[in-house]
Amino acid sequence: MSFKVMFADTAKEDLRNIATYIAEQSKDKKIAINFVNELREKTKILQTFPECGAIPDDRIMKNSDYRFLVHKEYLIFYHYISKDNTSYILSIFNAKRDYSRVMRKFIKK
Repeated sequence: MSFKVMFADTAKEDLRNIATYIAEQSKDKKIAINFVNELREKTKILQTFPECGAIPDDRIMKNSDYRFLVHKEYLIFYHYISKDNTSYILSIFNAKRDYSRVMRKFIKK
């Protein structure tokens, strides 16, 4: 069975920001594009194994069924909705950032 993977607008914006940052730091647009393509490629595993991501340590995020994939020094946070057979990529950011702070905006109160 093949599952869907959808990128939320927030994740698309994250990818643009990552590409811009890498292009500025490396002075090479091609390196930035290749890295963003690697991040997108990493999410394709969710088409086959939507629940393969790690479960965050944060209790609230764990109870909200968030998961994440790791690619190099980046975290790819997503939420799998089984009734939709879809993984929604919500945010992508450097692992040095406090993920609970970054992801707080996605947690329903």
